[in-house]
Amino acid sequence: MATPPRGRIQSIDKGGDVIHVELVTENGETVEGIYELIGWTKPPKDVKARVELELWVPPKVEHEIN
Repeated sequence: MATPPRGRIQSIDKGGDVIHVELVTENGETVEGIYELIGWTKPPKDVKARVELELWVPPKVEHEIN
């Protein structure tokens, strides 16, 4: 059974939206990555409400063209 890579978080920025991670693979290689949150499977209620307000468009009104 393979040993999972060891890793540690180097830093967390922008309130948790960006993390800097360092991993050591099975072969001893060090891998560094920067991960940015781009979405949620279920967004927090305040974020969902804010986006819905920003995207709200009034319904179209049908008018006859004369």
